[in-house]
Amino acid sequence: MHAWFSDLLNEWGIANRCILEQQPNHPLFLLDRTFNKADEREADEFISLLQAKYRTFVQEQLLASHDVTIIESVMFQDTINTSFHGGMNKDKLRGFAHSLQDILSPLHPSLIYYYQIDPEAQWRFICSVRGMEWGPVSFKTDEDFREAGLLWRGSQAFVRGLVDDWDIPKLVIENADYLWAEYWQRIEQFVRAQVR
Repeated sequence: MHAWFSDLLNEWGIANRCILEQQPNHPLFLLDRTFNKADEREADEFISLLQAKYRTFVQEQLLASHDVTIIESVMFQDTINTSFHGGMNKDKLRGFAHSLQDILSPLHPSLIYYYQIDPEAQWRFICSVRGMEWGPVSFKTDEDFREAGLLWRGSQAFVRGLVDDWDIPKLVIENADYLWAEYWQRIEQFVRAQVR
């Protein structure tokens, strides 16, 4: 999907860089260790290190030759959601998210956010495509899917509040019916309005 964005921008003659979620040596991930985000000291260290990564990334992008950078999933899904699931204090997490938004502001970001109406159904859909075990995911029973749906429902509500409050151009797609052709049309219109 995100390669589709890049291809579309290329067609329009807009230089771009596409950074996929599973890209090796991702510039916005801390890859060399894990953190207990429920522990205040470790949470503070995690926040400080990731803020530094984001600052470096922003400076590099400001000097880069491409006009648009596409970043898949990282900030909300892989950073905020996982910190929520890891037990980080919610006020601390909200402040952390706002700090990342502030750090990114010189890039004049736009956001396309997929909001899953039914997280359990989304997990079932993803696993129908990727399999029942991949990365950190291992589903064996219906109960596993129900638990994942409940967990993600809470983090999604938290993230949706952050998305709604972020004062940037954004398109929120509330995915209930997997109408990807319709979503792609909306996305193309949104992207066109942002880059033209």
